[in-house]
Amino acid sequence: MKQTHPIVALNLLLLTMLISGCSQPSPNGNANVASPLPSPQATAQKSPAPLGKHCGDSPPANPANCKLNIDQPFNPGCNVPFSGAQSHDIDLHCPNEGCAKNDNDKAQNKVKNNLCASGTPIQISETSIDKLQAAVDQLVQQGNFSYGDKAPQPSDRAKLQGLSTVDVNGNPVTLGEGNLVTLEAFVLDAKHDDTYVLGSGPEGFKGEGVNCNNSLFDWNDIHIALGQTAAAEECSSVTAEIIPHFRPPLWDRFDTNECTSPHVTNPLPVRGQRVRITGQLFFDGSHTPGSCGGLMGPHAFPRRAVWEIHPVYAIEVFDAAKNKFVTLEEWAQGK
Repeated sequence: MKQTHPIVALNLLLLTMLISGCSQPSPNGNANVASPLPSPQATAQKSPAPLGKHCGDSPPANPANCKLNIDQPFNPGCNVPFSGAQSHDIDLHCPNEGCAKNDNDKAQNKVKNNLCASGTPIQISETSIDKLQAAVDQLVQQGNFSYGDKAPQPSDRAKLQGLSTVDVNGNPVTLGEGNLVTLEAFVLDAKHDDTYVLGSGPEGFKGEGVNCNNSLFDWNDIHIALGQTAAAEECSSVTAEIIPHFRPPLWDRFDTNECTSPHVTNPLPVRGQRVRITGQLFFDGSHTPGSCGGLMGPHAFPRRAVWEIHPVYAIEVFDAAKNKFVTLEEWAQGK
């Protein structure tokens, strides 16, 4: 009988061990995730994309790009709805309407920055958001509303109130822009958006108009993509936004994005966590939905609707050890 070469035999042994090891099921290492393990297809979809060209950039020397020469303080108009609030540079130099030039954007930016919504939050679901989106799209079909390529007319924003939808239990409710809601979901991604490390052009993003076009992290929203499961696609997500005004230092750590989190001091491990987000309902009329299987237009982003929880007023995380939701502050202790 012909003998196997020792090196070939060793390779065969290693290959056998590799195949044996790969056949073993891997445990779910995240005790706070209550959803089942993702399928191989879902895992493939969630594989990290190549990092952008600016992810390792240093802060720019001249991060401000507001052309209006605005230097006015932000006025919350009420006691901010969260504990640990801290004043930042943006609060001293960027007003409620941001760096907007026209009335449409000024009106929309003021709603984006509204920290004074009151009342008992209504618990909603993704279905609630879908019905709100369908109600607005029906107004568009009737010729009574327009959105997508630019923010709606200020007078039209009243049409975003009192819309028919359902609560988390499927009961009929009327909701709209300015109402307080709570959504339970899983964190798919969280990032300091519109910052200098993001974007594929010759230089990174230059901030957002509502935040006076400054590309620094402290001047921009933290965009949170929320899914029905921890393995959901972002195109099925609901958006929540933590605005920079008076943002607590702990909330600044709510970043799990491969590109932005390395620039955050001690980012929290929030990806895949089951959370409960409370805040104001807001309709981002400058964009269109980029839902799964839908057409992606020039103003579309991957999300099921352009109804958002914006600004975020409260964050809770499900603590598996305690089998209940706790405040982000309590959950983050020791992390």
